[in-house]
Order: sequence, then C-alpha cells, then structure tokens
Amino acid sequence: MKVFSRLCVAWFRWLALVAVLVFTAWACVSHPLAQPTPDPVIQSMGQVPVVLMRQLDLLFMVDNSPSMKPKQDKMRDQFPQLIEALRDPTDQSLPDLRIAIVDSDLGSGAGASIRCPADATGIYGDMGKFQMRGAATCGANSDAQWLEFTKGSPVNFKGELKEVFGCLASNVGVAGCGLEHQLAAIEWAFYVKDNQSQLAFLRPDAYLGVVILTDEDDCSATPQTGMFNPRFAAESGSLRCSTRGHVCDGVTLAPPTEAPVSVPYESCHARVDSTCDDAKVDTSGATTCNPLVDVRQLATEVKALKGADADEKILVAGIFGTPRKGDNSAKKYVIDKLTENGNTVWGYWPICYDPAYMPSGSGYDATAGEHGATGGLRISAFLNEFKTENALSYSICESDFGPAMAGIGKRLQVMMRNLCVPFKLVDTSDDPGIQPDCRIAFKRPQQTTDANGKVSVALVEDVDPVPACDAARKPDCWELKLGNPNGSAEEQETARRCPATTATPSQLINVVRKPDDGLPDGTLAVMYCLSCVDLPDGIPKKKGCDY
Repeated sequence: MKVFSRLCVAWFRWLALVAVLVFTAWACVSHPLAQPTPDPVIQSMGQVPVVLMRQLDLLFMVDNSPSMKPKQDKMRDQFPQLIEALRDPTDQSLPDLRIAIVDSDLGSGAGASIRCPADATGIYGDMGKFQMRGAATCGANSDAQWLEFTKGSPVNFKGELKEVFGCLASNVGVAGCGLEHQLAAIEWAFYVKDNQSQLAFLRPDAYLGVVILTDEDDCSATPQTGMFNPRFAAESGSLRCSTRGHVCDGVTLAPPTEAPVSVPYESCHARVDSTCDDAKVDTSGATTCNPLVDVRQLATEVKALKGADADEKILVAGIFGTPRKGDNSAKKYVIDKLTENGNTVWGYWPICYDPAYMPSGSGYDATAGEHGATGGLRISAFLNEFKTENALSYSICESDFGPAMAGIGKRLQVMMRNLCVPFKLVDTSDDPGIQPDCRIAFKRPQQTTDANGKVSVALVEDVDPVPACDAARKPDCWELKLGNPNGSAEEQETARRCPATTATPSQLINVVRKPDDGLPDGTLAVMYCLSCVDLPDGIPKKKGCDY
C-alpha cells in the first residue's frame, strides 16, 4: 500500500511539472518578456605609445597642370603652419621627417590623340618619380631624392626646412599634363619598377602622410588606354575625365557631350564599377565598365605600404575641388559651354571659386575659373577609403591654406603622440578621482625580413601585464591622469593634450618607466579597460559612469 501511495505521489508530481512547463512555454510565446536593459559597461581595448615613434614620411602630390600656379603659391606660403603644428607640445621638437614630392603628370599614354607636354620626351610623363627640380639652388644636396630632418637637424639640405620645401614645391611648375593622374602618381611612386629605389623613403615603423593638392579630379587611366582617343573637337580636352569617371542621378555621363548638364552636386559620385580591360574593351567611347583605375584599388595599394597598421599609421589629406567651408549655397554639377584656347567647347565648370575671384554674371567666367576648381569626386572617394579621423578634406578654393596646413599638422601630431584614453573609464571606487579597472601590457615591435628581403614590423604583446602604480610610483607601473583646463599645471597640460568630448572626458594613461629600460621605439601600451556605454536618454547611468 505504501509503495502504491508513493507511485501516486510521484505520478501527480510528474503531471504537475509537465503542466508548469506547458504553461510557461505558452506564457513566453504569448507574452514575451520586455527587452533587457542594455549593459551599461563593456570591456574596451585601446593602445597608447609608451616610447613615442616620432618618425614621419610625408609625401606631397602636387598637381603641375597649367592652372595650378596660384594654388601652388598658397601652399608654399602656408606650409610653415604644417611644420609648426608638428612640434611636440612639451618641448617644441619636430619629429624625424622625410618629405618627398611627386607631380600629377603621367602623360596620356601611347598613341593618344590628346597629347600632353611631357609626351614630347616620354609618353608616361614623370612616372611618379620624386621631384627635386633645382635641388641645389633650393639648398638641398644635388643627389637628394627627398628632404630629411633627423634629431633636430637637416641631413641633406641647408637652411630652414620650410623654405627649402617651398622652393622645391614651386619648382614643380605648371607645364604638366592637363589629364592629371593624381592617384596613379602616388601608386607609381612606390609600385613602378623604375621607382623601386623610392621604397627606401618608407621607414618600416614610421607614420605615413599623403597630401594631395589639385584643382581637377583624378583621371588615372591605365598606360595603354584608348580613353584619350579620339579627341572630340567640341569638348574640352579634360572633359572626358569627368564624363567617364562620374555618375549623376545613377547615370554615367557618356561622351561625346551634345547638351548641357546641370544637376545637384550631391547626386553625383565617382564611378566604382569594374575597371575595363583595355585589351578587350574599346575605351575611346562610352563603356559599360570603368575606363579609369578603381579608386578602391589605388587606396588598397597605399594601405598595403603599412599593412595591418594602415588605419593607425596613414593619414591622407586632400586640398582639392570641393565646396568651401561655410558655403551653404546649392551646388550644381554643371557641364556647359566655356572658352578654351580661344575656342568655345563643352567643359566641366568649377564647383568652387576663390572668394577674391568670384564669377560675374551667370555665364562662364574664365578668370574666376582659373582660380576655382572642378569637383573632385574621385579624390573624395579615395579619401573615404581611409579611417575617418585620418582622412582630411579641404577646399582648394579657400583664400588661405593656413587652416588646411595647420589641420594636417595637428592631426599628424596627435597620431604620433596619442596618449589619450579613447573611451570613458568606469570608476570602480567611491574614493576621490577615478579608479579604473584596466589591464595594461607592453606591445613591442619586432622586425622581420621575408624571403624577398622586404622588411616588416609586427607588434607582439607581453604575457605579463604592467601593474598599477601605488603611492610610491615605482617603475614599471601605470597610472591614470585626468585633465582639467582650470586645474593644476599638470591637469591643464593633460586637458590640452586630450581635450574632453561629449562622450569622453580628458583622460590619459601614463606609464612610469625605469630609466634606460631598453623598450624599443614604437612600443605601445595596450589597455583592456571597463568602459562606460553611451546609453539612450531615460536609461540611468551605471554607478561609476555618472561623472
């Protein structure tokens, strides 16, 4: 009887459990739970330099087509502001610098009906070679390929760096091809066989800056292209660079031009479909493929110069045809009649003008056009392939290039001295200040050479972390410094180096090191820290993030 009773109890318990499970399943399906509140804390990773790598290889691509003289003069006059912005904020020293120049002249290819000045001596123009015209008269060594400034002193030139560079940049001249290959010139500088000696310009662990100065859009075609045949008498010679390389309102602008075009500028972009195989496709007329080299391919090749470190080690800046800052007028992409060499032809009108040379009337103003720039849609697309913070755009139509030069220098300086914590740290204690929860470890550069002799540098993280500093601050240890523009001298310095934003306060990680501890140049401190998530309005901030 007892056994029977126990079986009954077990049976009813089993039925009750089944009933609960069925009811729970029904309730979950019919009445789902509200979405959980987002976790207001995550673990973030960042890297800060410990031994600062202050080596910078700086390449200028200077358009040397006939309309560039006033723009080259502006760059020469304002270049000193870039140099000043590169100075270390603590001791005013400059990084170890290498500066090279290439121009935009790659000719117009073999057998082109549109001939360029450089075609008289070579169908591929200057081939992306570093330009040091008049080196000796500018103060540089006659055999120098680039300018070099190391440990506070010139290596291969005499005098002031800014003056020597200004002289060399002016000597680039304006006799180059009007079918500018700005992006391909950067590619050819390092990837063409005849220019392999220029690879020595690139130091393995240096930062790389690329500055593009141009007043027309990129027209980089393959060397044997038929794109520059035939020449349509009713068109400006360079119009085909736009009608082949741009898409407006989803439609490629195909040659020959027989009617004006006027559409919102924002409706136009660079063509990025597959590049034509010139051996198989006649690119002398309209094509279903892109007769220009894909900007994504060109960007990929530049990134490959720094490999896995491209996002952190490369800055690209364009001073090109784009609307001026603060000019909010409705911009139009216009192809219409203009005068070129005394002839009335179809041409691509400027998207911006120097404020001192604004057009008069509604027709084409040749003088204003000389001081203006056509829209650089391919240049813009190229810049967009790089990390946003390290891809800078400036209008070449500004009357003063000072802000552009200073902006480029400041960003490079920040890249080389980035001690700032890029996220808001969680405060884990009620004690004064902020007590973060972080793991800090050194990442040391290790140099390797492959079978082809190519040198590369990889960062290898230490197994053992660096401990947090105690009251004695014995090295090696790390500490957090907070910035306050109204605080002590140290807090003011931190605030200047690491300006606060709406999402990130002024914070930097400082690693206290032993004297002569042997850490190689370029060593980073990699940090894994609990950080605060920026939550939507109405969701209370987690304790430790409410500061």
